Amino acid sequence: MDSTVPAACTVARVTLGDLDVLTVDNGELTLAFLPQVGGRLISLRLHGDEILWRNPAYLADDLSPLVPHAQWPRPDGTMGSWANVGGNKTWPAPQGWTGPETWPGPPDEVLDSGAFRIRADVDERGAARVALTSAPDRRTGVSITRAFSIPASGTSFTQVSTFVNHTAIPVRWSVWEVTQIDTTPRFGSADAGTFRVDAMSLDEPLRLLDVVGAGRFNVRPGAIEVPTQATVGKLGFPGASGRVTWLRGDGLRLEQSSARNPAAVYPDGGCPVELWLQYPLAEPLDRFGGLHPNAHLVEMELLSPLVEIPPGGRHSLDVAWRLDRAR
Repeated sequence: MDSTVPAACTVARVTLGDLDVLTVDNGELTLAFLPQVGGRLISLRLHGDEILWRNPAYLADDLSPLVPHAQWPRPDGTMGSWANVGGNKTWPAPQGWTGPETWPGPPDEVLDSGAFRIRADVDERGAARVALTSAPDRRTGVSITRAFSIPASGTSFTQVSTFVNHTAIPVRWSVWEVTQIDTTPRFGSADAGTFRVDAMSLDEPLRLLDVVGAGRFNVRPGAIEVPTQATVGKLGFPGASGRVTWLRGDGLRLEQSSARNPAAVYPDGGCPVELWLQYPLAEPLDRFGGLHPNAHLVEMELLSPLVEIPPGGRHSLDVAWRLDRAR
C-alpha cells in the first residue's frame, strides 16, 4: 500500500441478480457478506486469495447467483432441502431433533437462510464496522447479531456474535460459529493441508459422528493436528483451548480463536472446538435426511459455553480472526 495515502476501509453495496452483497476492503483483506442468506460472511480473501468454501452450484466467483435466489430450495425439515451455500455463519447449539432444547437445523428458514438486517460504516480511523441481525426465531426464541470490526489496515479482524432472548421464559443455548474452508486438493502434493487445534489438555478427540470412515488425527505437544482426508464425520475437542488454525498446503494460514472458560459447560460432551470433515460422495446419505457431501471442505467450529439466557437477556461469543502466510 502507498504509505502516503492514509489507510482506510472501503465499503461497497451491490445487487447481483436478486442478491445484495456488501464488501469491505482494506487493501489486504476483502470480506463479502450476503445479508439475505443467513447474514453470511460468504467470501474472505487475503491479497485476493480466497479462504472460504462456497457452493459453485449457487454462486459464481463474482458472487452473482447462478440460480436466482428466489429459486433456491426452501427448507422442508430434511437435509436434502438445505441450500448449503457455504461461507461463515452463526447457529445455535446443541444441534438435534430431540426436543426444544436442541436446534433442528440446518436447514432453517430464519437463522441459517433468512434475511438479516445489515448496517455498515467506516469510522474516523478508517476502520469498518458491519452488523447483521436476524429476525427473532420462533423455535429457539433468539435473534442473532453478527458484528464485525475490520481495521483500516492489517490482516486480522474481530467478530462478536450475540443471541438475544425474545421470549418470556429462559432459553439455554451455545453460540456456534461455523466456518466452511475449501480443502480442494490443488497443490500437487500429498500435503493438502492441516487443521491444528490448540489444547489445554491432550484428551483424544470425541468421535461425534463417523459417517464414512473414521477421522484421523495426530497428538502433538500442545495441540491435536487433523490432516485433510477422505472422511465424512465430526470430531470434537474437549481439551481445546479455543484456538483452531487452518494451514493450507501452500502456507496460507487462517487462525480463529475465542476464550475458553475451563469452569463452563460446553455442548457435545464439553467441546469448545469441533471439526466437520467431508469429501465428495457419489450419492446422498439417506440416513442423514438426504445430505449430500459433494465437495472437499472442513467446517472450523467454535462454540461458547451453554448458558441460560433470561427473557430479554443476551449471550455472546467473541472471535478473533488472523490471516497470514507461514514462513
